[in-house]
Amino acid sequence: MDIQNELVWSHSRGRALHGCRRAYWFNYYGSWGGWDASAPKEARQAYVQKKLTSRAMWTGTVVHGIAEQGLKRAMEEADRRLPISDWPVEAMRALARRGAEADIEGSRSGRWLNRPSRLTGFAEHYYEVPVTDAEWQAALDEIDRQVGNLVENRIYKRLRVAAARIREVEELRRFSVGDAEVYLAVDALVGDGTGGVVIIDWKTGENHDDAEIGAQLGVYGLYATQELGVPEDRIVAMHVNIRHGTETRHAVGPAEIEAARQAVASGMAEMRGALVDVANNVARKEDFPVLAEGSERCTGCNFRRVCGRE
Repeated sequence: MDIQNELVWSHSRGRALHGCRRAYWFNYYGSWGGWDASAPKEARQAYVQKKLTSRAMWTGTVVHGIAEQGLKRAMEEADRRLPISDWPVEAMRALARRGAEADIEGSRSGRWLNRPSRLTGFAEHYYEVPVTDAEWQAALDEIDRQVGNLVENRIYKRLRVAAARIREVEELRRFSVGDAEVYLAVDALVGDGTGGVVIIDWKTGENHDDAEIGAQLGVYGLYATQELGVPEDRIVAMHVNIRHGTETRHAVGPAEIEAARQAVASGMAEMRGALVDVANNVARKEDFPVLAEGSERCTGCNFRRVCGRE
């Protein structure tokens, strides 16, 4: 059965269209079908490069994965009416460390190229960017530190205690907003016990834009009201920065939800406007120009090889 390349809006895809448009094309069109090792060279190359990660992005992936495992384990225990078991920080750190070390070794050896959709490949290895052993060790130490921060975080602790009320953890959802299809995955969504919900978004990076995060949480609020039937005035949303140990509450009410609805509509209109054939979601490479020669943004782009900017 052929898999269709559908036009589906997401917060990250909407942002990508406002960046390098050629990178957007490689990500959503040029790499299509590249999962097949016998695909045309450019599609295969673009697909492999699409799957690359950096040390900074990978740190977030590992920490998010540990958060997900801890919450889902608690949810399973709550479903079985068992006491929520303690998961000592050292055990969680050990789990994260084993997986992280396997990621590094699999990327360094090139083994990940056999299964780029399942295994981790670092841009640093793929592009032969010099990284010292001390720098890799620093990345592992940062994962250790953030896992410790996660376990001790008050929001995370409260979520585990209230596991019976957790409704979703990292579940990929698709829903319709007008004539647009939307993808999202909420880090954690928990009922407040009185008909409302609390939406949690974990952050692990050095810097984040509050307005950008607020817009993302607004889309989550739109999902909660439209698909889960939560009243617009009964949503609490916050992002929790595990790196810095901070938490920020964001307003998500009727105004923010309507803004999210408008963002989806305008974003979908932009994406459709870039297509040569909207009905079949066909985009021409030449309609998505590259950045000016010498742009600093090309230096760290995953697609710089297939784009001829390496």
